Amino acid sequence: MHGDALLSVLLAGGLSFAAALGCSSEDAGTTAGDSGPTATEAGDDARDDTAREDAAGNDAGDDAAREDAGLDASEDADDGGTGGDASDGEVTPPGFPWGGAIDPNGDPSSAREVARPLGSTSAPQGFYEYTPAGYPGSAKWPLLIALHGVGENGNGASELDELRDTGLGHLIGRDKWPNDRPFVVLRPQHAGGGCPSSSEIHAFITWGLENYAIDPHYVYLTGLSCGAIGSWSYLANHLDAQIAAFVSIAGNGKSAWNSKGCDLGKVAIWAFHGDADPTVDVSGTNVPLDGLAGCPAPPALESKKTIYPGVGHDSWSRTYDGSAGHDVFSWMLGFKRP
Repeated sequence: MHGDALLSVLLAGGLSFAAALGCSSEDAGTTAGDSGPTATEAGDDARDDTAREDAAGNDAGDDAAREDAGLDASEDADDGGTGGDASDGEVTPPGFPWGGAIDPNGDPSSAREVARPLGSTSAPQGFYEYTPAGYPGSAKWPLLIALHGVGENGNGASELDELRDTGLGHLIGRDKWPNDRPFVVLRPQHAGGGCPSSSEIHAFITWGLENYAIDPHYVYLTGLSCGAIGSWSYLANHLDAQIAAFVSIAGNGKSAWNSKGCDLGKVAIWAFHGDADPTVDVSGTNVPLDGLAGCPAPPALESKKTIYPGVGHDSWSRTYDGSAGHDVFSWMLGFKRP
């Protein structure tokens, strides 16, 4: 069962959002007083190509939404930030540690996707691995950790294939991931119920840094639904200790905002949500991002949100595949840890 459908069934049975996910209120990013999701599944397959961006960059006074229909990815990737290294298209400009190491004529992305079941490596979880064409060579590469929704939870071994048809797995496995996109992509599978914990995410990132040819200045995190909820918890506990930028999709960062406030701005954040999401209320994105919009810059890095009108829980497909006009991958590479 897909994640949004599973959550809807649990919620229809009368469980609170946090209880349905098996999370504490802290990890789920919600409290008893938060306005929760409805139990009715609605609009998850809606594709409203008139998505608007509600807040962009460091301009705290710019709350006016703008239309994204026909918007070039370069416009979104150029909204601000302090990195300045990334080009508007796919990236291997001079100055990156992996510059010149990528083989643009390498095998398609599916040929470099490998399942790593739990126990086959020293990793604390089973995961899927993608390495870019030309890896490792003599270069150091950027690391992207991508976290799935609750419907893809599994034992990390016989159930690992649950990850193949969701989020970035859908793109990589179907050769829709460009060869000149330089990330080492690791997609760990969360075991059991609920969302991944802060400590689980921290341990896996640590393992990835120790076992791949990674430049530790270029480490990034993205999560969808339950993966985004867990990522907000991780961010509240670890801030910029490991990652330079975070892309949240259909997540809930209210608890993280209540806990850390403007300190969350130590990491660049771009958050996406459908305003008709029946599973994770859009306030989970609005509250932390509206709060960050009022933080001083510096020290706050770029934080922005994109709200899709009329879109339900699946706001990740159009975000990751670029069909909504956003290039989150070039955007992330515009940021690096000191």
